[in-house]
Amino acid sequence: MKQIGILGYPLGHTLSPKIHEAGFKELNLDIEFNVWEVNPSNLEKKIEELRNPNILGFCVTLPHKNSIISFIEEIDDSAKEMNAVNWVVNSEGRLKGYNTDWIGFKESLTYYGKQITNKDCLVLGAGGSAKAICMALINENANSIYIYNRTKKNAKDLVSNFHKVGKDIKIIDSSKLSDKDFVSDLDLIINTTSVGMHGGPDPNKSPINTDNINKRALCYDLVYSPEITPFIEQAKDNDIETIGGITMLVFQAIEGFELVTREKAPVKKMLQAVGITKNN
Repeated sequence: MKQIGILGYPLGHTLSPKIHEAGFKELNLDIEFNVWEVNPSNLEKKIEELRNPNILGFCVTLPHKNSIISFIEEIDDSAKEMNAVNWVVNSEGRLKGYNTDWIGFKESLTYYGKQITNKDCLVLGAGGSAKAICMALINENANSIYIYNRTKKNAKDLVSNFHKVGKDIKIIDSSKLSDKDFVSDLDLIINTTSVGMHGGPDPNKSPINTDNINKRALCYDLVYSPEITPFIEQAKDNDIETIGGITMLVFQAIEGFELVTREKAPVKKMLQAVGITKNN
């Protein structure tokens, strides 16, 4: 039987099997989805095992998105630009890496009828997810991109990744987050931090006070556990539209599904598998 899987450490509870198995079932594909929890010290050995012809490919999550690059033959332009791989396709033992995270973000906005073009955007956080968000904002021609991160050096490192694209990404300090004039001009605020995450260091906090955000804006939280984070809850209380991170998770998976199966993904079924409908 052909196989696909997810590679990470630790993995704990992952929604990936549920999303992909819904796709396999709908298309009647005889494919098994595996969860491979692999310690970083065993990564190279595991990669060699995954060159098996029965392995079509696999999703890559933390902490392997960067380190895996050393063990595969090729990466596409997006993965190269972001220095991170989240999907690998196996072609007769030759492994090629892709990054679909930024596509997942873009497509999740499209699903809800939202767009990035000409929007003024604020990204909270400067980790790998923030890098994916910035790539989507750049590729979709956001009007302006601001980044806030508690550690300014990390924000500077992130911005340096995109110096070749000619898009000015502005780093702001914490005082701007409470500046009503600044915040009220934003169209899209994206939380990429762990603030508000179940089991995280700040599960009961929002990364920004939503009181100053204008009603026409969109608040997007990449955290999806819990489904309603403090950031999402506060935004809803202020009648601001919101999107949770589970939608991005599904759309990056859909892109990977199509890469490894070479089949058109049953988008609706894969979204429904984790409870997403247009009415959410």
